[in-house]
Amino acid sequence: MTTPTRKPGRKYDRPRGVTRRPARSGASRGKAGGVVRCEDCGLIEFAGEWRAGPGPVTEVRAGRCPACQRVRARRPAGTLRLHPEFLADRAELLRMIRNVERAESSEHPLERLIDTEESDGTLVVTTTGVHLARALAHKLARRFHKKPRLRYAPGETRLFVDWELGD
Repeated sequence: MTTPTRKPGRKYDRPRGVTRRPARSGASRGKAGGVVRCEDCGLIEFAGEWRAGPGPVTEVRAGRCPACQRVRARRPAGTLRLHPEFLADRAELLRMIRNVERAESSEHPLERLIDTEESDGTLVVTTTGVHLARALAHKLARRFHKKPRLRYAPGETRLFVDWELGD
């Protein structure tokens, strides 16, 4: 029995219908040499990676990390809408959100909460990255036994999370 051969030119790492990935915002500018320290949060970019802690002893330029740029521009990458059913114990919910954010940002420093605000009885949580939004959705789904509905914007650069409440 033979295995099917792969067709030349077909990209197997993408969902069907996606012909190409969007260009990264930093890729078009090119990377400047040296070390960049974020003016707002103090993260260091060295060798193309943002990390916390002291950088190498070289000349350090001032700049802004992508997460701080998103916070300043109020452009969330992840948006969660939590219906009033979730707000029965608001203090526990906010504590859970902060704990997930702390755990995620310790591993990935660019994943942060932008804001948690309440409007019309729903709590809207916005994040700087889609990974934190997805982690929050899965943690809340396990805690409240509700199924999240994850909707990615074209290009997979934004994530919207709502909840299916028909239990």
